[in-house]
Formats: sequence, structure tokens, C-alpha cells
Amino acid sequence: MQTIPEYSDQSDEELFELVKDSDDKAFRTLYRRYDKRVFGYCYRALGDRGTAEDLFQTIIMKVFEKRESFEGGHFAGWLFTITRNQTIKELKKRKPTTDIDEVAYCLNDTSDMTGEDVYMKEILGSAIASLAEEFRRPLIMKYVEGHAYDTIAERLNCSVSLAKVRVFRAKKMLRKQMSPYLHEVK
Repeated sequence: MQTIPEYSDQSDEELFELVKDSDDKAFRTLYRRYDKRVFGYCYRALGDRGTAEDLFQTIIMKVFEKRESFEGGHFAGWLFTITRNQTIKELKKRKPTTDIDEVAYCLNDTSDMTGEDVYMKEILGSAIASLAEEFRRPLIMKYVEGHAYDTIAERLNCSVSLAKVRVFRAKKMLRKQMSPYLHEVK
């Protein structure tokens, strides 16, 4: 961590008091202390480097814009509260979707089901029933019965790679059939 020498011994809170007075060197020192941690938080939460970089810049600007609202206390806590809130806003912007794998597991789990879960289970059951046998059977073996691909391949008398391809294609067909419903799930 590289800091500007005359500021390296000052606490975050002392530095931020200088930032309130528009001290650029103090702001750069704080930036260097926290840039990797804030960016890491954004990247882990979003899973996309480009979006995380954009969000990181938004957070840095927000911290500077809201510098007058910091009334003392723990600077890192204040910084990460802003980071968390901005990350939540970014996640809410994303179109809510549900992966077909998540929906498939609800076939086995009947505990704690809401009306929406029951509805999705019925839709998924109908979609699976409409698949050709060569795709339906390996999918059921994988997600309902919980078998590994080598077991599926052995029981269906095919290669492991063919078993994986059939499950992948079945999921792709289900995703297409269920896409109107998956975007509604929250």
C-alpha cells in the first residue's frame, strides 16, 4: 500500500477531515488504502470486471460528493455502507432471472414451498414431460435422482460426454420453453 509520506501516519478519520476541506492528497491517500478492497467487494458481488470497475468509480465519486455528510465515527464503516448500498442498487438494476438449474432442484424439495414454487414446479414438470425421451431421461437422472454423469452414461449405455451433452441440450430446451416464466421469478 503506497501512501503519500506526510499523510501515512494519520488515521482514516483524520484524513477524511482533510478531504472535507478539499485536500486532494488526503483523498488520494484514502483511495490507495481502500481501492483494492472496495473494488474486490464490487467484483465479488457482481461477478463482472467491467461492471465492477464502473461501480467502483461511481462509489468513489459518491464518497467525494457526500464527504460533508460524514459526521465522524468509523470511516471504513461509512465507506463500506456506501459501497454496499451502491452494489445493491446495481444488482437491482439487473433483470431478475432464475437459472434452470435452480428451478430443476425444486422438483425434489417440497419443504417450504410457496405458491410461486408450486406453480413453477407444475410448469417445469410439463416442460420436462414434453421433452423427447433421449433428453428427458438423462435430465431426470441428473436433477431428480441426483446421479453423477458416469452413472447416467452407464445406465443409458452411452459415453459420459454424450450424457453431458444430452443434459445440456435438455436444459437448453427447457430454458427456451420456460423463458417467459423464469423472468417473472424474484
